[in-house]
Amino acid sequence: MPRFRTLILVFLDALIVFASYLVAFIAIRPAYDPLFFEELFLFTTDLMPFALISMTMLFAMYMIGLYEHLRIQSRRQFAEDLLLVFGFTFLLQSLLSYSRSAIILSRWVMIGGSIIAFFGLMLWRYFYSLLLLRIVGFQKVLFWGDTSVSRSLAEHISHFPEKGFENVGVVSLGSNLDAKDHSPYPEVFSVHEGLFEKVVALAPDRICVSGVISPDDSFGEALLQCSMAGMTVETVGDLHEILLQRVSLDSVTINELIFSPSFRPARWKIVCQDIYSRLFAIVGIALSWPFMLLTALAVRLDSPGPALLRQQRVGFNGQVFNILKFRSMFVDGDARFGTIRASDNDPRITRVGRFIRITRLDELPQFFNVLRGDMTFVGPRPEMPVYAEKLTKGLPLYPQRLRVKPGITGWAQLYHVPELSLVETKMKVEYDLYYIKNMSPLLDFLIVFHTLRTLLYRTGAR
Repeated sequence: MPRFRTLILVFLDALIVFASYLVAFIAIRPAYDPLFFEELFLFTTDLMPFALISMTMLFAMYMIGLYEHLRIQSRRQFAEDLLLVFGFTFLLQSLLSYSRSAIILSRWVMIGGSIIAFFGLMLWRYFYSLLLLRIVGFQKVLFWGDTSVSRSLAEHISHFPEKGFENVGVVSLGSNLDAKDHSPYPEVFSVHEGLFEKVVALAPDRICVSGVISPDDSFGEALLQCSMAGMTVETVGDLHEILLQRVSLDSVTINELIFSPSFRPARWKIVCQDIYSRLFAIVGIALSWPFMLLTALAVRLDSPGPALLRQQRVGFNGQVFNILKFRSMFVDGDARFGTIRASDNDPRITRVGRFIRITRLDELPQFFNVLRGDMTFVGPRPEMPVYAEKLTKGLPLYPQRLRVKPGITGWAQLYHVPELSLVETKMKVEYDLYYIKNMSPLLDFLIVFHTLRTLLYRTGAR
């Protein structure tokens, strides 16, 4: 459902932009031109400028983050963001004008179309949530069991209604729970008799179950009746993945990790990933070798020591390999400041090292790791053995992220999750497991595409 809403938003944004510039073009065209409509609709080249403008603006809106949140938090901020988008579009049109190409629009069409598109997008985005929810409606969610995971999801649903879910209550499995006593659930059902009838009357679209249900008690019996009646019954972890795009470590079971094929990527996916990862690496080396030479020279001139650094990292199935990176820290940094986890204000980082870490130039040698087969282009980021061992003690499921080869970029890196605490590391593992569970060539290409935006904005977890 959230993806469907995003697609609707993107489609209508494109339609508004396309129509705005087309209307401006028609309005500015001479009133009487017998060949106008024939040229416009019979020759597709006449529509190319409008298509280019639409794609340019959608790309700029994505890059500036206007599709991260479907609801406008501030109309002023949204207006400012739109002005940046139009500025980028005008700049691109200006650059294309030097080529004297037929795919650019005239100055007055650009001005008129931009004014129409600005107010059109402002109005459309403002009424988007209201209109879409009236047409599509909410999916009613009934939680079966009160846990920390179900509570966090209930609160998430209330904070982000534009995702299209409605929390209708919880079936309290024997615990004393009051909906009016700081509970995120509007209704609490704790009765044993007539529970199935109450659920039928509520007509939930999803019943999200927490914990293990026994068919011997009345709650389990009622849940079986709901399933037999055709209601959608799923684990609370399923809803967690839909809403947050990560696997919940608090709800995933050992049985699921052992027996479920979803955490074991198909062989053809592994083979395909190895093939296109090596192709990406070859292209990456061909395009970036001048930057590698300049980076190596800058590192050597900035501080004493080698330009290239080899570090041990934990890879596929726990195998240790040497990752290649340009050195960004002083050679004696650990001796001077101690062995600590790298952070933004790490005193061990050199002047050049700070720059190449922000721009990710220090990661370029990892193309050779991909060629050697130690890594792939997309996957969980590899960890140092000493940290992996410590994290496994605090997070027993941490090694599960080693089910696939590590990557240069990954799903967790797109969500900018640092690892300054065990809670943040746990969240990163949840993103990694979500990637493993949903691994596919299409997802890999989407991650690579989103990574470009992360690089341009100098954000993301390392």
